[in-house]
Order: sequence, then C-alpha cells, then structure tokens
Amino acid sequence: MTRTSHRLTGLAATLVILLLAAGTPALLVALDAAPWRQGWSEITTLLTNPDDGRLALLVVACAAWIAWAVMAWLFAVEIIATLRGAPTLRLPGLGVPQEYVGQLVAAAALLFTVGPAIAPSFAATPVHATPDVGTPAATLPAGDVATAADADSALPTAAEPVPAQDTVAYTVRRGDSLWKIAEEHLGDGLRYREIVYLNKDVLHGEPDFIDPGLVLRLPRSVDDDPGAVDTDDTYVVEPGDTLWEVAEAELGDGARFVEIFEASTHTVQPDGEQLSDPSLIHPGWELTVPSQNGHSPVVEPPVESKSPVVKPPVEDNSPVVEPPVESKSPVVDKDGSDQSWLLPGLVGAGALLAGGAFAAVRAHRRTQLRHRRPGFTIAPPPEHLRRVEKTITVSGAATADVIDQLDRLLRHLAACTAEAPPVAAIELASDTVTLHLADPCELPAPWSGDTVRWSAPLIPSPPDEDVIPPYPLLASVGQSDDGHLWLLNLEQAASVALVGDCERATALARHLAAELALSPWSTLVSVEVLGLARELADLDELRLRHHGDDPDFLGDLLADLTEAQATGTGDPEPYVLLLAPEERDPRIRDLTDLVLGQNSRSGLAVVQVGAGEATDVILDLTGDGRLRVPSLNLDLAAAGLTADEAAACASLVNLTRDITPTPVPRAEPSAPLGALADQAGALIEDVTDPRPPGEAGPTSLLPEEAQRYEAVAATTAADIEQLAPRVPEETRRKVLETDPQLDEDLAAWLDPHSPLPKLHLLGPVTFAAPAEAPHSVQERRAYYTELIAFLALHPSGVSSRQICEAFGVSASRARTDVGHLRRWLGTSARTGEDHLPKATTAPAHTDRGTSGYQLHDVLVDFDLFRRLRARGQARGCEGMTDLVTALDLVTGEPFTALRRAGWTWLLDDERLHETATLAVVDVSHVVVTDALSRGDIAGARRAAEIGCLAAPYDEICRLDLAKVAETDGHETLAGRILREHVFDRSDDYLAPVDLSERTEAVRGQG
Repeated sequence: MTRTSHRLTGLAATLVILLLAAGTPALLVALDAAPWRQGWSEITTLLTNPDDGRLALLVVACAAWIAWAVMAWLFAVEIIATLRGAPTLRLPGLGVPQEYVGQLVAAAALLFTVGPAIAPSFAATPVHATPDVGTPAATLPAGDVATAADADSALPTAAEPVPAQDTVAYTVRRGDSLWKIAEEHLGDGLRYREIVYLNKDVLHGEPDFIDPGLVLRLPRSVDDDPGAVDTDDTYVVEPGDTLWEVAEAELGDGARFVEIFEASTHTVQPDGEQLSDPSLIHPGWELTVPSQNGHSPVVEPPVESKSPVVKPPVEDNSPVVEPPVESKSPVVDKDGSDQSWLLPGLVGAGALLAGGAFAAVRAHRRTQLRHRRPGFTIAPPPEHLRRVEKTITVSGAATADVIDQLDRLLRHLAACTAEAPPVAAIELASDTVTLHLADPCELPAPWSGDTVRWSAPLIPSPPDEDVIPPYPLLASVGQSDDGHLWLLNLEQAASVALVGDCERATALARHLAAELALSPWSTLVSVEVLGLARELADLDELRLRHHGDDPDFLGDLLADLTEAQATGTGDPEPYVLLLAPEERDPRIRDLTDLVLGQNSRSGLAVVQVGAGEATDVILDLTGDGRLRVPSLNLDLAAAGLTADEAAACASLVNLTRDITPTPVPRAEPSAPLGALADQAGALIEDVTDPRPPGEAGPTSLLPEEAQRYEAVAATTAADIEQLAPRVPEETRRKVLETDPQLDEDLAAWLDPHSPLPKLHLLGPVTFAAPAEAPHSVQERRAYYTELIAFLALHPSGVSSRQICEAFGVSASRARTDVGHLRRWLGTSARTGEDHLPKATTAPAHTDRGTSGYQLHDVLVDFDLFRRLRARGQARGCEGMTDLVTALDLVTGEPFTALRRAGWTWLLDDERLHETATLAVVDVSHVVVTDALSRGDIAGARRAAEIGCLAAPYDEICRLDLAKVAETDGHETLAGRILREHVFDRSDDYLAPVDLSERTEAVRGQG
C-alpha cells in the first residue's frame, strides 16, 4: 500500500467516524425521532391504547439513541487510547463492536500519522549516531536540498555500502509515528529520516505507517558512551502492582524498588502526573527499569537465513565436558528467544552432525526402554551434558529426518543405476538435494539437470532400497551463505589436505571423524584416527578407532589394501577413512599413492591436517572460520568441533548406552499429592505395605496371589510387587481427603461445553480455552501453549526469572507474555478468580510468602491421569475403574506436535515428558493384567493398544499385546508381534540386542 492510499484510507475512515458520530443524531432529529419530546401523559396513552404504530416508532427511536450513545462511547475510548498510545480498556459485553470501532479508529489514524509525505522542505540532516571507533559517522545520502517527499529516493541503494553505526532497539507502541518517536527519543522530529534510513528493510518502503510491536533501530545519541549503551526497560503498571513487586520480578530483588523509583521520577505519565511517592503508582504509568548490569552491549539483529551460519570455535587443548560458548552475541531464535546455550559446532554447518548424534541418542534411548522395568524410569544424562543434549535436540531433531531422506534417496539412485554416478559433492537445501558429479552422467527420475549437476526433491518417505549405501565416505564440510549444507565425497577426493589455520583444520578433522562414526550411510566405514581427536575415542568403538600416537596399524592397513588391489574385485569391506597429521609416518604417503593409483575401488580416503601435495584436494581454512575448496570453487562457513564439544558429544552418546533403570522421582512436595505419590502418580513406598505371600487382599489393585497373574499375563512377581502393593487404610483416607475435587474436575474435562481451559499433554499437545485468543496470541499460539504447559508442570509456581531462563527471553518480555496469557485465560467460572493470578496474589505467595506465577483452575490431562492413578491405587481392587478412566485420557504419544526449537526446558527439569509415557505404559500393564485374570479380552486388548499408542518403542506394552493376541487364539499374530517388535528388533545399525532379564522371564512363562 502506498503513502497516498494510506492517506485516502485514513480520510475515508475519518469521514465515516464523523458521519456516524455527528450525522446519526442529526438524522434522528430530522426524522423527529426524539423521545424526550414525548410527555409522560402521551407515553401513558400509547402504552394503554392499541398501538397505531407510534409506540413502535418510539421504541425504535429509543433503541437508536442508545445504540448511538454506546457507539460514541466506544469511539471516545478508542480515540483516547490511540492518542495516549496506551492499551484500550476492554468493555465487558462489547467485544465485537469494540473490535470494529478499533479497526475504524486505527484506519483513521493513517490520515494523522506524521510522516514524510506532509513534512516541509528542509536541508538534509546529518545522522547524529556516534560511530564505532575507527569508523566514519554515517550520514544520509548527500544533497544540497531534500524535501520530505524525497525520503524514499534519499535512501541508499543496495549497491551502496552502508556504514556501520551504533543503534538501540525500540518497540513501536500504539499511536506512535516516526515523527513522534524521533521527537521523543532523538530530540527532534525532523530526525525521522534517520530512522527511515536505518530501518529500510523493516519498513518495506512504507515509512509513514508503522504497526505496534514493530522493532525499529534508533540512532544512539552522541552523548552516549560507545561502550555502554542504555538498555533500560519500560514497564507499564498493571492494577494491583507495587514498586516492590515490580522490582522483585524485573530485578530479582524487591528491595531494589528505589532504583526504579529514582529512574522514573522525571517521566511524565500519560495522565500528566509524575511519580513522587514510591507507595503510589497508577495503572498505565510507565516505569523505567534500570539494566541489571548497568550497561549491556547492543546486539544487532541476526542475518536471516534458513539455518544459522556459525563459525567453528577454536580448539582448546585441555578439554572439559562442559563446552563454553564462544560467541559474544547470543544466538537468537526467530521468535526472539535467546539460545546462547547452543554449541556452535552442532548448529549451522554442524547441523548434519547434530542430526547423526540425535539419531544415535534416540536409538540408545529406545534400547534403554527395552530394559526398563515397570515402576522405573531411564536415567537422564548428568547436568554437565545438558547443553549438548539440548543442542542436538534443537538442531538435530529436524536434520535427522533429512539425513534419513538423503540416505534413502541415494540408495534408490544406486538401485536404479548399474554403477553409482561419480559424485564429487552434494549440496543440500531445505527441500532439494543437488549432486555435483566428477564426470558427466545421465541420471534417472526423479533426478533432473544437465550432465554434471542433477537435482531431486527431498520427500518425506522415499523408497527404502535394500542396497549398500553408494557413498559411505560422504561427510559435510560447511555451509554456504544461502544456508545450503555441502557434503564432500571423500572417497572420490581420495587424498584430502586440511590446510591453513591449524586450529580450524583440527576442528574440521574432529567433525569429519564424528560424523562418519554416526552417519547411517557410513555403517561400513572404519574411521582410523592417528594423533588427532582423542576426545572422540568413546563415541563408537566399532566405527571409530583411535590409535593415539602409535602408527603400527598402518602396516596392516597397507598390506590389506595392497592385497585387495591385486585381486581387483569386490566392494571394499570395510571402507576406511584415515585421519592423521601431516605425514607423521612414511606409510601414510604409501597409502595415498595407492589410493591415487587404484585400479579397482579401494574404499580408502586419506585426510591429513597440514600442508598438501599437488595431487591432494585442498580444503583451505581461515582463522575467521571460512572454508575454501578451490577445486569446487566453494567458499563456505566451515564445520568444526572444539575439543570440548567433541568430548561432550562423545560422552552423551556413550552414556545413553547404559541400560540401568532408576526409580521414578517423587512429586513436588507442594503438589496436592506430593507427600504421597511420585511424578508418575504411583503411591510411594513410604505409604504402602509390601504384598504378603499368597493373596494380597482387596487393599491391592491386584488382590490375588502373584503366581495367578504370572500364569495368565505377560508379567512377573517383581512387576506385581512394584505396581500393586497393599495400601493401608490411613493412606487411602489421606489420598481421598487430599483430592476431593477429582470427580468434579474429571466431569468438567469430559464436558465439551465446560468453561474451564484444558491442556492436552497425553498426545499431540493442544490447548483449548473458552475465550477467543487475542490477536497477539493467535499468531503465536504454539508459543503461548508451551508457556501454559511450563506453568502447569510447575504447580509450586515459577518466577519471571525462571521463565526468562526457560524461554530465553528478557524479564520485561516474560512479564508481557504472562500478561497476554492472563488476559486470554480470564477468570474461572467456578471461583471467579483469575486463571493466572498475579505473582503477589498467587497461592505460592499467600501460603509460603514467595512470589510466583501459578495456574488456577486449568485442567491438564496428565494431572488428571496421575490423580486418577493415585486414587485408584489407594482404593485397592475397587480402584481399577479409575485406572481405566485414566487410560481414556490418552490420545497418542505424549508431548508430541511440539513447537520447533521449543520445549528444551523439559530437559532441564524432571523430564516429565518421559515420565508421562512410562506412566501410561505402567497403568496399561496393570489394567491388562487384571483384565486377563478376569477373562476380559476386549478390555485387555484396549488397554494394551493404548500403551502401544503412547509408547511405540516400549517393550512392556508389546509383550502385553502379544499375550492378549495369544489368549484370544491369534497365535500367529502374537508370534509376529514378538518377532518384529521384540526378538528381531534393532534400534540401530547393529544386530538385535539380547533380550532383557524381564523379557526372558516373561518368555519363559510361556
């Protein structure tokens, strides 16, 4: 939309407002629709006599005047709010008309938005921002005289260099214009052109129309110290706020309210008042919150790309498991979240390595589940590996799927061709893969292109051909500036030299070794490492062998390859990547000569760190993290792992091979059942009694003797002891008294017309609230759903600081998000209280004197599940119906359909997403065991299927499902379930693992 159309739109809206506000009463008076002219006696006559039409006209006239009065009031509210730049007071029951009135007023504001189109002519104003040291100050394009209408043409073109200058961020508020912003923050409204100049990409050629929420860069005042930019935040007072509360939430200490008071005393508030008494603040006032560390550096917005380009860090020769973050600027996600905990070597150019690590950890986790016993969980990685786990989760979860698609696509190509095309490099975009061939070749569909460059789309489920991967020595080396990842076929290159900056070259060598030890197409590769990458020794002992500084293995390798070349037939087994410093042993040059002169496929690639020969493929690395490959004319951001990152990655992958189960942690003490149950909802050992020999009696979920259940179900005596102990009467009484509202909450959950908000976690995550989400929430629903889940899973309450840490946002942003959420949730129809009380009125503050945000009267299926499980167990065999009801809450695999790059806080806490899954499996197992003992095949099958739905890789529910099929006479189906999902199942590239002790015991029972 052009500036002229903006003005015309504003003019039209203004005329409509005037017509409605002034024209309506004039029209009514002209039509003699004036009820006040009717006397009381005349009105009485109209009411007591048959209507001749005059009474109806009188009623219509009254309704018209009332409607006009309401409309005029709405216009007044919206106009005043727009002029003040404050949030509009939402009027109860008038949401729909107020929304339309607001849109009309907003459109009318276009006519009065001060911008270049109506400014007088003036000489070009120099930019006043203080330049960086050694950088000349930026000025607007030269010209003797420039009119305001020439602002667009005065902006620099794309071809002109844009000098760097210091800026500060400003978020546009309602009622702002560029003139107003320049006048308030730069001291002169005429300096709006500097804002236009600095934000030409953000304003999209429309500098006279800005939306609330838009972030602009403003020139920094010449009076500012270049090394210390003012980053004070502004906080808008809400009803009930105190300076102490604001200081506690924003600065972490209520006693620091004096700092906010002193910083805000000179601010003229929207009502014209100024802060003079720290105990008296009014809603709508703006408080200045000082920066918590005095001054903070300005962080320029990141360059937008499909995936971040990250420079590899410099190697540290004394590795520790917890790698430091080297980037001085935080990694910021597209929604503004700080992700500075990301390890640089596993994002951007290292994304494929992160995907391989993620796939390896996921496979190991699935194997751990196979060894889990009912009532236990799998141990989480230690805290010092938390950052690497979160990084591979965020960076690797998406690329793991891409790796699988690429692997299948290349194997399909090999199946469709007599000989695999000679690939030199592969370029991987978000939805396309491009092969760069060493020699001309014709490729079959779906490949398209010319003789040496062929492309094909990445599709979700390409054919899975049973052929050997054609390019087992394929590894990523860097990322282009357009976000594409580049992979080199090291086998085709044969001899590669990593030259240039030694630390960067060593980092790339570590990256190549780690990726080939984890990649699915490199399962036949043996990575032989000499004198480098000691940190990766434990990554995969079968695929990566570290020889320290001992070169003796080179003789055997040379002899094997020489013999293979003499025969000249067959595929190599294994393929070999030799990674070593520059010619530490003369046999390395012998191996290089052998592979360069091979007469049949040797399957060997030699990669050396140091000076290269003329016959080598050169990978030249610079100190600033760039990689140049002259033979392919590539200039990339180099991949690379620091010693610390490599050690952390290897430790995490190796640690998840441990199959030792661990007890489920107890619930939070402040939770309703915190003193009685664990996080999965099972009653803790302290409040239950062991099962006696023989029958347990009605105080147990499974009252008969354990041998009876072992004979009919896929269970063991240890399972029954763990899941169905006896419950004393005292515990039963405490559980029932602690949770008297369970049935009412359950009925509200099952009622589709219930006015209570509902959070679904036992399946794809969704949130439903009776009120329509505000526009600011609708566009960010996934983010706010995650925030609701964060609050719901911390029933003791969370501070704004905890929200900041979990979501990587500022304190003011956290409070803003909570405010939006509070307005969306509204008040409870049952209690009349806010679903999200203020920090000082939440139960945590009332009960324990600590401020925190807590949800009130919001229903959560996982919470209901745990409460039902606890009550069911407390009621003994009578409580089996509660467990069946709990399973009815499950709609799929818990905690799925999550916001991309979000939910990493689940890995910081008690890992409740994993607890939810195992809780469903354990409850399912109890229900299946009970149903089979009673001959209820249908009930047993349904419970087993729910368990498998929630946990596709858990072995307990698969054994249950097979037992149900066998009991129902479907022995062939039972056998197939056992073969495919238990006996012959492999979670990685290796053969099936040995059966767990529990599975062997169940199998032995027949």
